[in-house]
Amino acid sequence: MKLAVLSDIHANREALLAVVEDARQRGAEQFCSLGDIIGFNGDPACCLDTIRPLLCAAVRGNHEAALLQRGLFGVPLYTTMMDRTAAMLLPEQIAWIRTLPLQHSAHGIHLVHASPGCPEAWQRISSRGEAVAAFQATAAAICFFGHTHRPTIFCEQGGTCSPQPIRYDSEGQCTLTLEPGCRYLINPGSVGQPRDLDWRAAYALFDTETRVLTLRRVAYDVQAAAAKIERTGLPATFADALMRGASPTGD
Repeated sequence: MKLAVLSDIHANREALLAVVEDARQRGAEQFCSLGDIIGFNGDPACCLDTIRPLLCAAVRGNHEAALLQRGLFGVPLYTTMMDRTAAMLLPEQIAWIRTLPLQHSAHGIHLVHASPGCPEAWQRISSRGEAVAAFQATAAAICFFGHTHRPTIFCEQGGTCSPQPIRYDSEGQCTLTLEPGCRYLINPGSVGQPRDLDWRAAYALFDTETRVLTLRRVAYDVQAAAAKIERTGLPATFADALMRGASPTGD
């Protein structure tokens, strides 16, 4: 089965529609979400309506958690953003968000938004040390995660953990085959708010039979998406960061 693995859509309608079309053109049969479907951008309801019918599995992200528990992270700007996000959603959509688990296993892969060791702590996996701790916390051979908004692959073999290089070709693609006997932590990057200085939407395709992983970058109308950020209560600097593929918060 060919799975499309999406993370950190962040209410970016233009990016999501471009990714769904790209994934379908490349034979995606099912879709998985690693969380943060909402937040930051201006189309949370549309993104939920678009992705939900496609999903075979989904987990909760920190933005879904912040929606359900306002003020969770103690940042007034984010509380305002979630107040406005909630006003754009139907009660039924919020009820669905409540059903999302923190972790889920399906089709031979493990899904989590942050780190599998303590998912509700929303810890990032960016460094080798953080990856080692994550490997120790799960028995899964293949774990997909999000949260950092940056494409990342760590491989563990024989007790040694190492980052794997990711180089996109001229078609916006990076392909590798996952080796037997190795374990992997894979971040497909962010659909709706990339932070690796590449504004194009990022996602992954994974063939569960051949174990071929394909990381993709997809161009979309980033200016149209950026123009909607004001409706979430966020400053213009967030729109500028989106168009540059940069972090609006410095993390």
